[in-house]
Amino acid sequence: MQLSNTQQRIDHVRRDLLKRLFGVTALATLCTNLPFNAAYAGVDSLKVADATPQKITEHLYLLAARGAWPTHENQGFFANIYFVKTPKGIVVLDTGTSVHIGEMALRAIKKQFNQPVIAVFNSHYHGDHWLGNGAFKTAFPEAPIYAHPDAKIAIENAVGAEWLEQMMKATEGAVKGTQVVAPTEGVTHGQIFDFGGVQLKVHSYGQAHSPVDIMIEIVNDKALYVGDVIMEKRIGNPSETSFKGYIKTLNIIQTEMPEHLLLPGHGKPGKGELLQAYQDIMNGIYDNAVKGVAEGLDISQTKELALKDPRIHQHAKSIAGFEEFGKFVSIAYTQAEMDAF
Repeated sequence: MQLSNTQQRIDHVRRDLLKRLFGVTALATLCTNLPFNAAYAGVDSLKVADATPQKITEHLYLLAARGAWPTHENQGFFANIYFVKTPKGIVVLDTGTSVHIGEMALRAIKKQFNQPVIAVFNSHYHGDHWLGNGAFKTAFPEAPIYAHPDAKIAIENAVGAEWLEQMMKATEGAVKGTQVVAPTEGVTHGQIFDFGGVQLKVHSYGQAHSPVDIMIEIVNDKALYVGDVIMEKRIGNPSETSFKGYIKTLNIIQTEMPEHLLLPGHGKPGKGELLQAYQDIMNGIYDNAVKGVAEGLDISQTKELALKDPRIHQHAKSIAGFEEFGKFVSIAYTQAEMDAF
């Protein structure tokens, strides 16, 4: 019997993740043999200080992150959490890096709205966007946690344990006590959820920042939660980036939702300026990678070419993460080489 395209895709993800799982399992085994408490003895308190949600549109509230990168001082709270207030209850867009951040978000919801959480969405499988799931599953066990179907598989089978360990190290143990709680339900592109007249629509255009990106449109408010597809004054790790996929997704946002408020996982919400900055950077990197391949330049020469591009040069001093620019160019160069064949 011939498998459906969806099943083939899921099986392919499973095979790739199982390859990674051997390394993750070995890491987990090693960690269990370490003096865990001694390694993170500097943790004084795991409770995350309370924050007040900021109202940004009629139905949207922002619980703003406390820094661009995970540290012991910010306890891993470096990714934004958004709340959508509906007549039926609160919908949460991403849950933070730990159960303690999730618990802080729940306290904010109780104080500000005193409504139940009726649904959670995870934008992708990077741990700063879903490791807080456990707090919400404990408090509201019937509330579904939605994500790309392959994100659910990935978190359950491999990357969940890996991301938890990474965040433990980055925060010097401030996320201790967090458990891997995967999304419970997959979503599809174009799927619409109606919460008492407040509609949320799923957008998923393939690999961009990660292989499992979803974006959530708050239709009533003309707002789009972009996760890490767009960040404010920051570029993230490009190890899972598809440059052609990224450019396609950004072009769709510009064409189909040109006036929408963009809600990034990192940084402040904005409109065209956020989109334009990412279009400048992604197009600038990939165009120069294609040129470098065509002209027989090496990666170092291609990097210098890209840094001189006005689209790139104007952002080099204002956007965090440019110390990784060589890695971006290297990945883009490899993808451009593959596209040339």
